[in-house]
Amino acid sequence: MYRAWRSSTIKSLGALAFCLSLVGLVGFVDVAWIDLLPSGFLGRVELPNDPFQGVRLTAPDGRVFVVSPAIFRVQRYGPDGFETGFMYGRKASKFGMSASGNLTICASADELLTYSRDGEEVLPRGSCRDRFEGSSPYYVSQARLPTIAFNWFSALAVPLWHPFAAWAFILLGGLLFWLVAPTKRDAP
Repeated sequence: MYRAWRSSTIKSLGALAFCLSLVGLVGFVDVAWIDLLPSGFLGRVELPNDPFQGVRLTAPDGRVFVVSPAIFRVQRYGPDGFETGFMYGRKASKFGMSASGNLTICASADELLTYSRDGEEVLPRGSCRDRFEGSSPYYVSQARLPTIAFNWFSALAVPLWHPFAAWAFILLGGLLFWLVAPTKRDAP
């Protein structure tokens, strides 16, 4: 009876170790699989915001934009909560809001990307030196947001927002695999 219980426990822990490791691997490639989806697919899906690197910007109309650099995504919140989200798709260093309500992003290679409040890119692209050096007409706000991760999908995605979480899941899964792996003393 003990052997049957131990065998089933070891199988369950092995399955748990596999699942934890798999979640960690998915966390490493989250930006890649998000980019593979059609552009409008995640527009109405709220993903977790980055609590450490995230930047909150308030538009002149009172809406709040949250930029999550870890997944290259912007989410817009209004009076009723989450409204829409869009990807900007490249590494960026600075973020701002224009007086007209356009979101400005200083991307790699000193390229200035501008997006409308609906997530459409406004052309032409410019240089970040023109708008981010010296005194700036943009403002960053510490505006309060509605509750984030209110739906099950967002709540499940919380551990995947940062590579540290992915490493932690993989490490925990590997440790569990090591603990339940058969040893020479277990051999019959």
